[in-house]
Formats: sequence, C-alpha cells, structure tokens
Amino acid sequence: MLVEKIPDRGWIPLYTLFKVGKISAATKLQKLIFLIQTEGKIDGYKFFKHHYGPYSEELVVDVQAFSKSLDLIDVQVIEGTKYPYYEYSPTAKGIETIQEIAAKLSLEDLKRADKIINKYKNKNYKELTEYIYKQYVIPEQTFETLYSSLSADLVSLDNIWEKYYKDDCPASLLILAVVEYSSKALEKLKTTKDPVVRGVCVSSISELTAKIVDLTSSLQTSKDCPFSFKTLLTEISDHINFLDNYCGKNNILPDILDIDFSDFMSEEELQRLEKTLAETQPSELMY
Repeated sequence: MLVEKIPDRGWIPLYTLFKVGKISAATKLQKLIFLIQTEGKIDGYKFFKHHYGPYSEELVVDVQAFSKSLDLIDVQVIEGTKYPYYEYSPTAKGIETIQEIAAKLSLEDLKRADKIINKYKNKNYKELTEYIYKQYVIPEQTFETLYSSLSADLVSLDNIWEKYYKDDCPASLLILAVVEYSSKALEKLKTTKDPVVRGVCVSSISELTAKIVDLTSSLQTSKDCPFSFKTLLTEISDHINFLDNYCGKNNILPDILDIDFSDFMSEEELQRLEKTLAETQPSELMY
C-alpha cells in the first residue's frame, strides 16, 4: 500500500499542501513546516541552522520522494521576476493519500496543524524568514538575558512547590521534576552552538514555565494538593512532550524519566514519582 511507504513525519508536508493548495518557494515550505512543528507542538522533522534559518534535510528528502517517486506532490519551476523558484502543490493521488492518513491521525494534532497553517499560510517566504529569525534564532547576548530571567522564574517555582510537596500530592512531584528538567536543559543550552536549536528550546521552556506560573498563580492555598496529577498532565502534557522530544532529538538531555533527579529528590521520593507515573499512565495523556 502507498500509505505504508510514507514515514510517520511525512503527513506534515502532505497535509500542509492539502490545506494550503499551493506553496511558492522551497524556503516558505521549510519555514511553514518548522512553525507547524514548533508552535503547534508537533513532533516531526529535525531542523538545524542553515543560510536562511531553520532547515531540514529530512524534509528535502521526503519532498523529493513524494514528487519524483510516489507522485504525491507536483513540483514546478516558476520563472520569477528576478529568479526562478519552486512551486509545490498536491497531486490528486497526494490528496487522496493524505485524506487516508489524516483519518488515522489524532484530531488534536490536526487542530494544532490547522491553527498554525491558517496563521501563516498567507505570509511569503521573506515574511516567514524575518519572523523566525526574530523569534527563534537567538543571538548570544539575547540568550544571556533570557537565561537569567527564566532561571529566576524556575527557582521561584521550585521554592513554591517545595512547600506543596507531600506524599498525597503527586502533582507537586511532577512539577518539581519538570522544573528541574527545564533548569537542566537551560543550563545545557549555554554550550549549544546552533542558534536555531537554542532558540526553539528556549521558546519551549518559556512557554512551559509560563504555563506552570499561570497554574501556580491560581492555587487554592487552603488545599493540601491544589489539583490532581491527571488534571496537571492534561494542562502541561503538550509542552512537556514537545520539550522532551526536542531535547532528546538534539542531544540536549535524555528522556525526562531517565534524568537523575537525586540532587533534589530522595530515593524514596523518586520511587513514589515512578509509581505515580506508572499508575496514572501519563503516556495515554501525553502521546
């Protein structure tokens, strides 16, 4: 079957072309897929810094396979006013194939992709490139400022949730683990050379931190445990999942459950966290 020849990540460019209809310029296709994954919290292609910002060789390979071998994407060379450029559109077979694939995808992933596609589809490649450079390609000096601010937020969150830590409040254990993981990732980014990887990771940590800050600001201090473990996971699982996957794929940190948290949790506390994660089956919520 044709669908079986398509890698799991392949649905992203196919679905994007299905929704947009036509994309002019290879740079715009690259940037749009980057934003769908980064801002939509969708795992897929690996990007690194290139001449015009984030670039994925994997995406290039897949598009070539989809156009030259599988007849899913039509690629035309258009003579522009100054330079020729590529124009991408789905073939009839491509539309049929992505509809078949989309029927098996999670509605949540499709909704996220739709949101980002609709937000950026009318931007040209220059506008997308300019936006991405400002948002995600973080220079050293800007990183130092963000690092200082985020570190302070994470320290404050750690202090607050240490107070809430109790045996009967597994949510506090999870937040402490996430805060520690974010802090470790942030520290690792000091030695990360690629500004795209650094920028995406900082942006992800910022969003996750802001989410936890929002949750913390609404705490009902009269309760021993402000909210359930499942409620917490439902609120922050997208952010944890993306950060966890991104850090792993870019060799920043291993899986969050493989991190050594012994410097702030006792062996007994670690065992309780592992037991809580096993009993609650967070993978059903996170993936």
